[in-house]
Amino acid sequence: MNHYTDKESLVAAYDSIAKELPTTSAAILQAVYKVRLGQLYAEEIDAENKSSKEYFSDAISSAKATRNIALQIWTNTQVGFYYYTYSQYVEALPYFLESSRELKSYPWTKIPKGNDVLIKHAYFFGTIEQNEKSIEYLKKAISLSPKNSPIYNSALYALAAIYLKIQDYDEAETYLNKTTQASLEGHDSLRYAKTLGELAFLKDLQGKTNEAIALLKEDIEISKRHGNKRNLTYAQLQLGKLYNKYENYSNALEILNVAQDYASEKVYLKGFEKEILKLKLDIARKENNYLHELQLRRKLDTLNLFLSFTDGEEVVNKVNWQSQQERILWQLEAEQSKLENAQFLKWAWATLSTLLIVIVLLVLLYHKKQINFLKLKYDRKLIGFKLEKVNSERKLKEANNTLSSYLVYLDEKNQQIKQLENEISTINKNAKNRLKEQRTSLESMLSSHLMTEENWLLFKHAFIGEQQEFYYKIIQTLPGITESNLRIILLQSLGLNNHEAANLLGVTSGAVKKSKQRLRKKYGDLYENIDTILQVQQNY
Repeated sequence: MNHYTDKESLVAAYDSIAKELPTTSAAILQAVYKVRLGQLYAEEIDAENKSSKEYFSDAISSAKATRNIALQIWTNTQVGFYYYTYSQYVEALPYFLESSRELKSYPWTKIPKGNDVLIKHAYFFGTIEQNEKSIEYLKKAISLSPKNSPIYNSALYALAAIYLKIQDYDEAETYLNKTTQASLEGHDSLRYAKTLGELAFLKDLQGKTNEAIALLKEDIEISKRHGNKRNLTYAQLQLGKLYNKYENYSNALEILNVAQDYASEKVYLKGFEKEILKLKLDIARKENNYLHELQLRRKLDTLNLFLSFTDGEEVVNKVNWQSQQERILWQLEAEQSKLENAQFLKWAWATLSTLLIVIVLLVLLYHKKQINFLKLKYDRKLIGFKLEKVNSERKLKEANNTLSSYLVYLDEKNQQIKQLENEISTINKNAKNRLKEQRTSLESMLSSHLMTEENWLLFKHAFIGEQQEFYYKIIQTLPGITESNLRIILLQSLGLNNHEAANLLGVTSGAVKKSKQRLRKKYGDLYENIDTILQVQQNY
């Protein structure tokens, strides 16, 4: 590799960043210089590399030394985006969290290349399913960018992609049409190609399959001319999905084999390669090609092991959980600061009260501060409950929803429900009319612990997987049993008593008892047999 003496590129980087900073210095230019060198190495190698990482590390240190918040936001964003580009989401997370924390209070218009910073944040947070945050950044980036500029077009396209992901197809089509027009006017043919690929998805939804295929083929041809392997592979994958959907397996395999050749060349395209292999596996199953199916499964196992450390679903989920927890911790820190301030103000008022004559006024002010203090106290408790809930759900997901993990999860939920009920009871006794908002928030949190239909289905699936014989014995012994009664029996088979089951189902203990009485009346000895088995399991 050539040693970088690209003075024009580096000077341009200096000028474009430095002119947007309130002040410049040798230390600021040093940080910009290191970032640019790291980017140039990455662009030339098109992969993660030791030199880039060293330059980026130096850039972060230089930026911190300047104490310039705007420069630190810009630098953290560029470094985070480097890792994001190569699908290293765990490594990218701390840089984006650091810069997004500063973005909450720093004026966006004062950040160098602010629209670029915002759109890179949007890409990252959209990838880890923080869609609302991504949409917020993209709309602000659009407002800060000149019309028909490359970054304006990128933001339009990214916004359309987010709306597609959350299935808001009307908004998605609106922004795709805007992107198409802007790309043609700005002669941005690669952006135009990417837009065709997304429009193809909408055309297929509308039943216009031939138009969808034609759009994807045009996308592929333009991407080939530009040598953009990421977009080329993505477009080929989408075309393969369409062919498979309409049972054109020969064409599907032909395009997927080409796409796999591209995807296997680059580490950061391994996510695409996984999707390609899964699609080919589906075709092999449909064609009863058992040998090919076995070969594909082996390749997928190997690839899944690799992706578990880079950009697989587990990594994305892990980064998403970490991001949520980090933001909740920020809230806790903010609430702690407010609580400390409230305590200080309380002391200040108490001291001042000895010096003032108007006793009545002091009493009223003191009373008001007490209420504010209580509100802050309960707000902080609510955030703590949210964090406990997030951690419980994270542990359940990491344990792959096993029955034993559900037992721990349900026990933790009952403990949290008990704590919430105690807090609500305390408010009702001591400050019902003064803490209405806090009581409503706690009641809403209590409701969120109830077993939803989705949670019930996941629990039921885990139960059948591990207690299949017992489950089908219930179904066969008690024909026509309702889902609500089935929930009670399955929960109590895990050792939950009437009160604990009632908590999770959002009913009273009396309602659970009545349901069991009706079961005895309807099924007689058949239910007693099941009840006996339940007691044996619980004792065991």
